[in-house]
Amino acid sequence: MARPQKCRCICSKPQTTRFVPENGGAGPAVTLGYDEYEVIRLLDHVRLTQEQCALKMRVSRTTVTRMYDAARRKIAEALVCGKGIDIAGGDVIVCAGPKPQCSQEPHCCHRSSGNKEETA
Repeated sequence: MARPQKCRCICSKPQTTRFVPENGGAGPAVTLGYDEYEVIRLLDHVRLTQEQCALKMRVSRTTVTRMYDAARRKIAEALVCGKGIDIAGGDVIVCAGPKPQCSQEPHCCHRSSGNKEETA
């Protein structure tokens, strides 16, 4: 029996949640989960290590690796096949309050209500 998935902690939901190719897109859009977006943001944009990313998201480093691989495959499919990208869903918790390690984080928005979003 598989272990239940652990909720992933993210700093905030992205302000932009849809990207569409200039020609409108070929076929259905690829859906990137909030957790996959957060892994891409932390590893490629903020330039954290996988260990730092894992600590921030409260998951194991191997989970970060799996999410990163899945996100890269989805982004590659969208770019190569001319599909849009939607960012939505996932079993995530949005930070409820300021953390010392996020004091210089420009994309961190601390929300006090509606911190957990779950999708099937």
